[in-house]
Amino acid sequence: MDEVRRRVKERVTRGGTLDGGHRASTMLLQMITRERARLTQAEQRIATFVLQHPESVITMNMANLKAVAGVSDPTIIRFARRFGCRGYPELKVRLAQNLAPEAPFLHEEILPTDSVDGAVHKTLRNSINALRRFEQDCDSTAIGRAADLMLLAHEVFLFGLGISQTIAYEAEHKFLRVGLRAHLVEGQQRQALLVTTVQKDDAVVLLSHSGETRALVESAAAARSRGAHTIAITAPHSHLARTCELVIGVPRYEHSEVYTPLTARLNHFIATNMLVAVIGVKQGQPRPDNLAALDPWTEKIIDDTEPGLSRPPDGARRTSDEEPHRTRAKGYDAN
Repeated sequence: MDEVRRRVKERVTRGGTLDGGHRASTMLLQMITRERARLTQAEQRIATFVLQHPESVITMNMANLKAVAGVSDPTIIRFARRFGCRGYPELKVRLAQNLAPEAPFLHEEILPTDSVDGAVHKTLRNSINALRRFEQDCDSTAIGRAADLMLLAHEVFLFGLGISQTIAYEAEHKFLRVGLRAHLVEGQQRQALLVTTVQKDDAVVLLSHSGETRALVESAAAARSRGAHTIAITAPHSHLARTCELVIGVPRYEHSEVYTPLTARLNHFIATNMLVAVIGVKQGQPRPDNLAALDPWTEKIIDDTEPGLSRPPDGARRTSDEEPHRTRAKGYDAN
């Protein structure tokens, strides 16, 4: 693990990525959010205004933007070119494309009148459609950078509240199995206390479907103020996304203020799986998409009354002379 950290640190110091490439994101606002900390002070003023008022920028000429951001014409041009645009007009076009309403993925509502077969297949189709849409929107560059930060971190702390906490719980399990020092921090009070102790070589990963939970936003701000790396797995352009150093954007394809659709959290689980796979690639694991089996950690229940099964190991507990031998499961079971 130390050797992996050393190699990652060398690549990050040189400003490169371990996969040797950089796939330009089609989401301009995501790019600006991700790169804002690396901009000059004048460029950061432009970035802040663009992120806060993207609709207004589309209708503004360069003189208007120069006045509100307090910058010069050359600074605006440099800002546009930094994000792959030939000039300010192209920046506005790409920004308009970014803000254009996206076609929602097909979501079939499950009704009380549905048959069992209908409900089952609607659930499957909704999940498949959500994954296909996320495949289009996913920013693999952000996932790669998050993996780098987590590999370099001394400790990785996972924050989530409500249903997002269950995702953080599973993420802790996965990250521990690839060798990270990962810790789930449960509850607002513990999270608020923990962020007052994080160090510059720690990473705090915050999971939120909406990105608007005040407690998580405040925890992210506190952790970042202490120099810790903050990574959000949340809705792009949310308050949490704007507060954290790095964002793995998981767009909100359904509104969940009233209820939580079955597919709403699926892509958050997938995002953590992507992180595990990329970390495995960077570690040089021979099968990075396959976590080690848990069978060696557990004792299985063995029933020697069934043909073809071996007898239990010595010391297995027998509940009575008539009952089969059984062992108590220890730890987690892969099944």
